[in-house]
Amino acid sequence: MKSVRTILANRRGAVAMLAGLAALPLLAIAGAAIDLTRLYLLHSRLVTSVDAAALAGARVINDLDRDAQIQRWFWANFTRESQLGRTGYLGAEITSFAISVQESNRVVRVQVRASLPTTVLRLFGQDALVATADHAARRQDRGMELALVLDVTGSMAGASMTALRDSATDLVTILFGPNETVPNFYMSLVPYTSTVNIGRGRSNWLAAGSLNPGAYGSTVWRGCVQARHENAEDETDTPPTIVPYRPHLWASTVGRYSPNRGDNEWSSWSITEPNPESPPSDSAQNALGNNAVGPNLGCGRAVTPLIQSRTTLLGEIASLRATHRGGTMANLGLQMGWATLSPRWRGLWGSPTLPLAYDTPYMDKVLVLMTDGNNEWYDWPDGAPGACRTSGSNPPCRSGYSSDGDADVTAYGRLRENRLGIAGINHSRALAEINARMSRLCTRIKASGVILYAITFNVTNSTTQDLYRTCATRPEYYFNSPDAASLRAAFREIGGQLANLRLIR
Repeated sequence: MKSVRTILANRRGAVAMLAGLAALPLLAIAGAAIDLTRLYLLHSRLVTSVDAAALAGARVINDLDRDAQIQRWFWANFTRESQLGRTGYLGAEITSFAISVQESNRVVRVQVRASLPTTVLRLFGQDALVATADHAARRQDRGMELALVLDVTGSMAGASMTALRDSATDLVTILFGPNETVPNFYMSLVPYTSTVNIGRGRSNWLAAGSLNPGAYGSTVWRGCVQARHENAEDETDTPPTIVPYRPHLWASTVGRYSPNRGDNEWSSWSITEPNPESPPSDSAQNALGNNAVGPNLGCGRAVTPLIQSRTTLLGEIASLRATHRGGTMANLGLQMGWATLSPRWRGLWGSPTLPLAYDTPYMDKVLVLMTDGNNEWYDWPDGAPGACRTSGSNPPCRSGYSSDGDADVTAYGRLRENRLGIAGINHSRALAEINARMSRLCTRIKASGVILYAITFNVTNSTTQDLYRTCATRPEYYFNSPDAASLRAAFREIGGQLANLRLIR
């Protein structure tokens, strides 16, 4: 009996052994299921991270730190375990990270390989599983008409103008890349002060008989125009074929004001005005400052209508100079920016087909408005102690200065002419009226379908900040830039937002 029991016992041991051996494949299958599930999760995260990295690279394809930004975007999504480590999501190690760029067709390709330590499968000799992701993004700028409306008033002199030129150059470079032209992309440039320059070759836009060449003495009308203030035409996109302009003229005030009135346009205009087609250097322009004179005083560089030439746009930006006197009338720059985009102006700027219709398929109309200050009438206190002119004819050196409530010449004339129709005209009421007109203009531009971006630079006034914030199409399309670095960042961010990025593999 004992031997039989032994045999039976041995059979049970054999069954147990066979059962254990049979369990090994089941354990391997279970282990594979666990580790393959982890591999699937890893691959999904890896693809998402590489997609984000490739798109980020396409967005900043021209930046010097492009590759570093690609790396940052990847690790932001792949959850790096340590700042300098190569281990991330699920403990996977990045064993290969390759970036390649094809600048000719603006493609950024990111290839990544990750090694995932196994859990159960390592018991069967499989220590790691591998996941790869290979994706490319092409930078394709939107079909777009873009108006860049820039404040070039006197307060922009010096480092501020340098910052503006650098920032606008960045925007052009981002949108054009290394290409001279981009299909279906057009850009205009609208510098503004307290008036806007339509270009001296467009005298046919002026009201008949309004231009008197003799009033400009030894120089010529440069191209700046007065605001069409009547019937709220300074808040519309009405073309000059319907409501013409009148030329800007800063008339001589010799003998017009009392000896203690602060104005410095007592020159006979024998001093040669700067040539607008060949702008002086920054130092030469800044040296004139508020002491500049002449019938075109306060008149900046002319509008550049919609064009496709990267070289021309960069050249115009490099030629921008701060223009002193008059003040700041951003509403007029905004209106002229709209004029470069409005189909009501088609054919007037030179091209018979531009601007395009608002509903043109796959085309956007975008306006970027920038200022460094409040809308205001400036009143130059020449004649105050230490502020007398010491050169030119009949320098108005006086022992004291007092304001009589008037101010510099702008596109709305002098303050006391009251072309705004304000009861009890003064500076604060004039400012409020200009702001109100600008606000209504913003509303009309947005209603037409134009996307509005707004930038304030070195602006601390909360009223002005609110004006520009509400002017923008969305709150996130408004940028307050307290310094040059943030101004440049704002232009770069806008350029990135306007870029149309597409994953191609």
